[in-house]
Amino acid sequence: MKKVVGSFLVTSLLFTSPAFATPQAQVKTVSVTQNQSIRNNIFNLSDQQIKNAISIGKKDYSAILAFEKTQRLTIIQDTMKINQPEVLVFTPYLGIVRQSFLKFDNYEDYSLADAKKLVSVFSKSGRISFEVMALGNNIDFAETINIVLKQGDKILQPVKINGKDDYARRSTSWPDSPAYINPLTANFDIKQIDFSKPAELIYLYAGKELSVTYKVDFSRIK
Repeated sequence: MKKVVGSFLVTSLLFTSPAFATPQAQVKTVSVTQNQSIRNNIFNLSDQQIKNAISIGKKDYSAILAFEKTQRLTIIQDTMKINQPEVLVFTPYLGIVRQSFLKFDNYEDYSLADAKKLVSVFSKSGRISFEVMALGNNIDFAETINIVLKQGDKILQPVKINGKDDYARRSTSWPDSPAYINPLTANFDIKQIDFSKPAELIYLYAGKELSVTYKVDFSRIK
């Protein structure tokens, strides 16, 4: 009897182990692991990642702009044809780069401990943010704008769009078009996002008829 029970336990352990999991279960496990790994790379920065971000901030303003350029999203569909906003992902890494630059530009210290506090704020917020430099011709043009995140057939509405209710400021083109600019920040709940899969950020200036779609690859974001 003991041999039968022992044999049964060994067989059960073997066929419930990852090595004998069904292909669907294995794919799901890999997807969950990749999702968490990419998410951690964005929100749970290592000391070395933080130090690298601080070092970028110590450089001149052109270095900041060069880094921000790497964070910008690429347009994959455009029905507006004009006044397409620049969009970038606002992450803890980018926040440290900017904060570091502001501190060192003012001859102030910005330590690893200071940067870790910023990382903690991001992690506790449970959100990922997209900065959108919206352009328009009326001071209150942003009131009707919406920004959504799409993954497959799933459409995620933002938790909040900061700046949407603010009056826009004059652009460098004023009074010519686009006369106004309004920096918007669209915030999304990270629990609803699968970071292992591609996504699209859709900027809806006036519904689908006037919209711009951007490619989002979370694995390439710092």
